[in-house]
Amino acid sequence: MRKLILTAAIFLFPLWAHGAASKDQVKLVEYFLKTPTKNLNPDLVPAFLSVGSQNLPKKLREKYTAKVMELYSLRKTAEGKKEGFIRTPDDSSPQCREFRVKKGLRMYSSVFPKDLVKGKSVPEIMRMLRLGHFARLSGQYMPCLQKKTQCTEQDMVCGFTLNILSAKKGKGRRNYYFIYENDPLGVAYSLCEHPGIGKNTHFFGEKPSVLCSH
Repeated sequence: MRKLILTAAIFLFPLWAHGAASKDQVKLVEYFLKTPTKNLNPDLVPAFLSVGSQNLPKKLREKYTAKVMELYSLRKTAEGKKEGFIRTPDDSSPQCREFRVKKGLRMYSSVFPKDLVKGKSVPEIMRMLRLGHFARLSGQYMPCLQKKTQCTEQDMVCGFTLNILSAKKGKGRRNYYFIYENDPLGVAYSLCEHPGIGKNTHFFGEKPSVLCSH
């Protein structure tokens, strides 16, 4: 699994080939989609990432994109673990910026390139994130999550796997929050969502799994 993550990191922004995928490429994609990520052959990751959803049969595109999202998220999570308990997110990175998905819809992410979601609708992106093992967070707990971790939303996007969808709603906007299922922010979020968890046990404790430092 470790080798798989490192291989994915090298090809973070693959140069997708143009033209319909070959039979061998389609077979490769089908192998990746039906095989648990931990059992994948890491040497095949670059070839998989280079295919590109637009070159695949329509029935495979969404699941392919979701698997790519998962690989990028594994890379991001692995990088974060190397930093340890205290994180110093690089908020100045150009990858930590909001980009336009389509008219009225923006996304804030450092996990994967905008090409993966460009032109998609909110339901389409949500479905792909769900297939890619992302969990949706409730906006009502975001202030608590920021307080517990001492991380701003921008820190969570830059240093972790938080993805924010911002959709126009009337005269304002509505935000949707998602993190990868293995993101350590999930522990802190659970403490916000269920304040009583761990009060009577030393196993959980009341401390979040990560903190931000500036």
